[in-house]
Amino acid sequence: MHIIMVNDILRECMDKYREIIEKYEPYPYIDLDDMKHYNLDRVEVIVRENTPKIKWNREVKVAGRIMALRVHGALSFADLYDEGYRIQLFVSKDMLKEKYDWFIGNVRRGDIIWVKGPLFRTKRGELSVKVNDYKMLAKCMYVLQHTWIGIEDPELRLRKRYLDMVLNLEVFERMKTRFNIIREIRLWMYSHGFYETDTPILQPVYGGAAAKPFITHVNALDEDWFLRIAPELYLKRLLVAGFNKVFEIGKVFRNEDIDVTHHPEFSMMEAYIAYADYNDMMELAEQLISNLALKLTGGHLIRYPVDLERVGTWYLERLDRDKVREYLEYTLWSYGGRKRKISVGSSTINEFLKNPIKWLKKRIGEARLYMEINLRPPYPRYRLLDLLREHIGIDPETISDREIMKLLEQRQIVIKGGYNRDIALVKLFEHYIEKKLVEPTFVIDYPKGSSPLAKPHRRNPKIVERFELFIAGLEVANGYTEQNNAYEQYIAFCEQEERRRLGDEEAQEPDYDFVEALCVGMPPAGGIGIGIDRLVMLFTGITSIKEAIPFPMAKRAKFT
Repeated sequence: MHIIMVNDILRECMDKYREIIEKYEPYPYIDLDDMKHYNLDRVEVIVRENTPKIKWNREVKVAGRIMALRVHGALSFADLYDEGYRIQLFVSKDMLKEKYDWFIGNVRRGDIIWVKGPLFRTKRGELSVKVNDYKMLAKCMYVLQHTWIGIEDPELRLRKRYLDMVLNLEVFERMKTRFNIIREIRLWMYSHGFYETDTPILQPVYGGAAAKPFITHVNALDEDWFLRIAPELYLKRLLVAGFNKVFEIGKVFRNEDIDVTHHPEFSMMEAYIAYADYNDMMELAEQLISNLALKLTGGHLIRYPVDLERVGTWYLERLDRDKVREYLEYTLWSYGGRKRKISVGSSTINEFLKNPIKWLKKRIGEARLYMEINLRPPYPRYRLLDLLREHIGIDPETISDREIMKLLEQRQIVIKGGYNRDIALVKLFEHYIEKKLVEPTFVIDYPKGSSPLAKPHRRNPKIVERFELFIAGLEVANGYTEQNNAYEQYIAFCEQEERRRLGDEEAQEPDYDFVEALCVGMPPAGGIGIGIDRLVMLFTGITSIKEAIPFPMAKRAKFT
């Protein structure tokens, strides 16, 4: 059979395979019970148990990837990695006899092998496995870059994330944190009596958010359907059906721009509680996020590189000099590769405080300062209209539409579908204020026209019982007291349809079947959506959402 290779890398890999297969089988079956996963010793457990007081002598069986190999005649050392944990292999001719020559002749960086042998400490005190048996399990045909260089092309890093995780332990650990976050969210929700549900990803009518959808065609029905922009309307149908506490963790899809905080495919958790309101959902957010902090860090403090260009330097005025010193030292240490501790003197602090943004850009290339953020509840709550008064100096209840439009024009803020006062006020908040909210902050009570699925405030029908949670300038959660009045929901959908007709592509498409569901009767309820990817950003200290996603979008590779 004639095989056409699509690029040089694959050609080299296939050439290497044809050469190796003449010598040995590079991808054998597991033929010993000792190699099965249930009989393997986890390197993580071995490393965690390792203390100077323990005198190891027991035999272990481990498997993993060889990431370093040092040959010294009849003695060799190798670094084996298993799920991010490293253990040294002590490989000697005295122990392996003729199998030693095969090892040094065929085992290379990147190969996945199984080894068996007793644990012991070398003369330098390093815990090692004295290998008395081994087997090649999977040959690495790829020429791996050195771990201290990694993948230099940023687009290639995203396309070949599997390779990025092999070469960069920090990326691997970040993904472990992501998966642990999802697990801990599930466990917390289960422990609080929620049913985990699954709702359609392909939907005949999209809804639950203001976003432009992805469109696909269902051949069997000969209809255009949509990838969901939110699971909200189906989860609320379950409330109608009689379930009182439901949640879903899954992917949603919004055909929007890609930037440091937005990605067309992202993960979120949505939850709904019958006989509740937005106050209950804010308490849920506080308890869930503080529990995540305890599980992941053992406390409530996290460090995050806050962008002073977005936040402003006013926040530094609240800090004493010792705290500024601590933040500066941690920032310089982190951006310097975390190799050695850095001390900062008084003169450096004085220089920094004169012009923090300029100083940081000169030293580390961007105006980011690692700051401590306390996730311990309760989080303060501020009304959106009050924040507009405080930060912009306008009275949102008396300012004229002409003055609002002038503010929008100054900042080149465009409202698709035409001017709407309520939407304009929220746009001003998003542009001027949300980026300044470093500590966990609930912004509550939004103008009614900005939130078509929320219930009007019980004391002021011009606003709705909605909140957003901001941490480090990122919107982390959004929720409200759910609209359960079928007539009011129908009117809101009609208003959204008119905005769509006027050119607002993100206005919600009316879902009249959902209105019918409300006619059956939905109990008073509260709902919340929490962005999983942004939680990962917060808990791992990264500033780009792409780095929080295992396999983010990237332009396709061009094959020859």
